[in-house]
Amino acid sequence: MVVSYRIRPRPARVAGALLLVLLAAGGVTACQAAPSSPGPVPGQDAAAARPVEVLVSAAASLQDALREAMADFGRDHPAIRVRFNFGSSGALAQQIEAGAPADVFIAAGQQPMDRLVEKGLVDRDAVRVLARNRIVLIVPRGEAGRVRGWQDLTAEEVRRIAIGDPAHVPAGQYGRQVLEHLGLWARVNAKLVLDQDVREVLHHVAAGEAQAGIVYQTDAATSDRVAVVAEAPPGSHRPVVYPMAVLKDSRHPAEAAAVVEFLLSARSQAVLQRHGFLPPR
Repeated sequence: MVVSYRIRPRPARVAGALLLVLLAAGGVTACQAAPSSPGPVPGQDAAAARPVEVLVSAAASLQDALREAMADFGRDHPAIRVRFNFGSSGALAQQIEAGAPADVFIAAGQQPMDRLVEKGLVDRDAVRVLARNRIVLIVPRGEAGRVRGWQDLTAEEVRRIAIGDPAHVPAGQYGRQVLEHLGLWARVNAKLVLDQDVREVLHHVAAGEAQAGIVYQTDAATSDRVAVVAEAPPGSHRPVVYPMAVLKDSRHPAEAAAVVEFLLSARSQAVLQRHGFLPPR
């Protein structure tokens, strides 16, 4: 079974205090109490049959491909339940640093993963590359005549350009590198709308709320309401890679490792490539 949701991080001290209060009040129990007379603990069989839960924090651009790939995993591994937390890679890394639970982390760039390695939360030798991607310029479908390439972003009629916030969104960081490489960053900076992840960029362009946006090729392919007008020139940005690893403090490291290995299998790679992702190498 695969479930996806978003985690909102909360300070560890607040969460810990809340747990202590609930435990003191009898509102939270780890398991049912055993009866005074000999016999099986109520609910013991159900607990034993409950699947192990593996939480995967992954870049928003992967959500469609991962849901499809892990549906196959769920059929093959009924004893493991995978849950997803999708968002911008930088924000997810911050959540993990703050103590948010996660078993596997998949980023849309090397920097967020390197950050967790430096913090001692991920073993560098455990990091694997899941896939690669391309950066493209998109416009609302039907308006391709207004913006036909990167240089057109300086035109007066282009008032809003959606981009992931470079402070924590890898797609936005790649987008900034492209614009700087082309000498456009300073010229269009006042037009930029900084979004929280690449799917928000896609939504704003598809809805016509921005005249252009910078996303991954795979995101553009998910919407028939946008059109790709240009790819990032070769050498204009760092390679778009998706590193992934099991967290050192994973509650279920063996099951988490099984998820990683499955995603690297030919079966999962075929799903990723069908969604437009490039092979790891």
